[in-house]
Amino acid sequence: MAGEDEPRLFIEVRGVGPSDFPVDGDGHPTDEAVALANDIHDLLREEYDKTDVTGVVPVVNPEAHERLANQC
Repeated sequence: MAGEDEPRLFIEVRGVGPSDFPVDGDGHPTDEAVALANDIHDLLREEYDKTDVTGVVPVVNPEAHERLANQC
């Protein structure tokens, strides 16, 4: 877990929600939010040489996002 003094960056994506992502053959939603977070993690490390990035966490719940934003 991030320490109190560890820098963090929040990116909010508007205009899409969980219902906008595809479902698998059984009708279950795929975990596109996690895949997107992984892509962002790789982008920061590989393209921007930000090797100190230790993780990217998708937050799809607006109330949870608000709590996280208020903790900074």
